[in-house]
Amino acid sequence: MQLNMRSRLGLLAMPVLAAMLASCGPTPQLRVHDAVIKLNPVDSNPSAMYFTVLGGPKEIYLLSVSSTSVIRTEMHESAIDPKTGAMTMNKLDRVKVPVDGKVEFKRGGKHVMVWGVNLVGRRLGEVEAQFLFSNNERILVKARVEEMDGSEPDEKTGKTSAPAKTEAPKGDHGEHSGH
Repeated sequence: MQLNMRSRLGLLAMPVLAAMLASCGPTPQLRVHDAVIKLNPVDSNPSAMYFTVLGGPKEIYLLSVSSTSVIRTEMHESAIDPKTGAMTMNKLDRVKVPVDGKVEFKRGGKHVMVWGVNLVGRRLGEVEAQFLFSNNERILVKARVEEMDGSEPDEKTGKTSAPAKTEAPKGDHGEHSGH
């Protein structure tokens, strides 16, 4: 049996088409998830925000995290000084997000310092945060607001607690306590 020219071309094109379709997996999407603000027990000191960034199809940088529900934010990274063994904290201007990679902002590492979470965010138990990336993409995420132990904020539950402390306990790390 003899194949006509079209059939032969079709048979030759099938492996090429199969290879092309195999490489058409899902394109990685830039995402932010599991955002949470852990409230500092000392109200005048900053709280900490933790979250995970999943990289998209291109390497980019996280430039800032902001929210209209807070006074100010700064990205920081905690690390152990190899010379002294002391915990240090450095301000970060940007954080690299690799292609299809994962960057975790977590306790003891990268985190966002958050000053002045407003009463509305505390009562609702969440605030909207905006993540700005170097490709000018902005991602809005709802960040849970909770006490350091994971419980709901006192302002949400209506619990009455002892008056807010105004200074850090002895041996604490001042405004960096609790994260």
